[in-house]
Amino acid sequence: MKPARGLGCLIAFCLPFIAVGLFSGVKVMQALAAGDLRTAGFMAIFALTFGTAGFGLVAMGVAGQKQAALSAQLQAEHPAEPWLWRPGWGTGWIDDSARVGNRLFLGFAFLWTLIALPTGYVGVKEALRDNRLALIALIFPIVSVGLVANAIRNSIRARKYGTSRLQLATKPGVIGHGLSGTVHVSAVFPPSEGFDVTFSCWRIVRSGTGKSRSTTETILWQEQERVPARRGSGAPGEGIVTLLPVAFRIPADAIDSDERNPDNRVVWRLQVAASVPGVDYGATFEVPVFRTDASALPLAPDEERVLGPEPSTLPYQQPQHSPIRVSTTARGTEIFFSAGRNPGVAGGLTGFAVLWGGVVALLAHLKAPALFLVIFGLAELAFLYGVAWMWLGVVRVTVSARGVSVARGLGSPARSTDVAPSEVASVDVRIGMQSGNLPLYQLSIVRANGRRLSAGGGIRDKREAEWLAGKIKSALGEAQR
Repeated sequence: MKPARGLGCLIAFCLPFIAVGLFSGVKVMQALAAGDLRTAGFMAIFALTFGTAGFGLVAMGVAGQKQAALSAQLQAEHPAEPWLWRPGWGTGWIDDSARVGNRLFLGFAFLWTLIALPTGYVGVKEALRDNRLALIALIFPIVSVGLVANAIRNSIRARKYGTSRLQLATKPGVIGHGLSGTVHVSAVFPPSEGFDVTFSCWRIVRSGTGKSRSTTETILWQEQERVPARRGSGAPGEGIVTLLPVAFRIPADAIDSDERNPDNRVVWRLQVAASVPGVDYGATFEVPVFRTDASALPLAPDEERVLGPEPSTLPYQQPQHSPIRVSTTARGTEIFFSAGRNPGVAGGLTGFAVLWGGVVALLAHLKAPALFLVIFGLAELAFLYGVAWMWLGVVRVTVSARGVSVARGLGSPARSTDVAPSEVASVDVRIGMQSGNLPLYQLSIVRANGRRLSAGGGIRDKREAEWLAGKIKSALGEAQR
């Protein structure tokens, strides 16, 4: 669909909202003139809700059309250089994308609250008339409280830290080489412990249609570093700012940034965070990463110096507080994954299971149709099993001359699965699951026939996961000699 036609369809869609908003606004003025404050207040809710939604969507559509026109112009000027298709990518200065997201979230929280307040009022009113099913409407104001609290927190963060911008030194980040640059933070506050910098590749898939449309974001690759910052002079007009140099290697098998299909995009993000008294600092930058002619060439000495050594080649020592224990026993090299090794993730899942169980209990109390109870009840059982495994699940991996033995169970290892040395093709590390922006890594024994055997998961630190895989490989090599 052409941008102009798409904007026309959006305006046509918004016209009923605008009409209701304007009509309600007229009714507000009439009620105020007549001194009927109750009716004026009630109609004001409709005027604000429908008027803001209608005019807001049109404004977003106009801004989106301008952005699409600029992107189309840049594509025509640089057909073979997709890293120049965005204005920020071409200039080498990328703004914090979280600022735009915060504005959209603030608008969404405002609209949701406008809808939630009358919905909650009507729900309580109907419940007092002995219609207990109407209590479900209280979900809207409860969610509204969380949305408003988060919006206020985002606003405080924006005011406290100002604007953050990334100045790229590599335009673009080159697959097989790396990405480097400097983050400029307008506030001056280098934290003593440094900044946590995360560089990730995401696949964003939108599926479904209409009200059932959903978005899934999956981490394909990620690296993390803790980086010190310094105070210094920024770009002209910035004055003294906080400067944070960033540099990451990009693996040769990485995937290019790809936004040609809006329903299946590949996005590279550089996320910066720091723990600071009060509201923590955070910024996100969408960066260009592509395979270029340089991808086939070795790194130049200057690149080697900036990017540093491969993270996997650096010496590693397992933290003392790690919930994964490695030991040598009479049975061989043993790796034990203890229970409850990810309390944050387990706690989040537990809270969700409790809320879902409350919904099931409410449906039963309200005597909802049996089909709803069965569907929601089965989902609750699945959540409860996940909670039990997150808190109580243990895995023991034993490597000896007989091969690899993996035993798992709730509370203690149960029956084991054995793989002979000749059947082991490799031991690899991949992302098993994720909790928000946090990937949890999974060890797998890859058999000669291509089948995989899970050898422990829920590993938060990528370096530790690679180190554990190395321990298994080393023990297998020693056993085979």
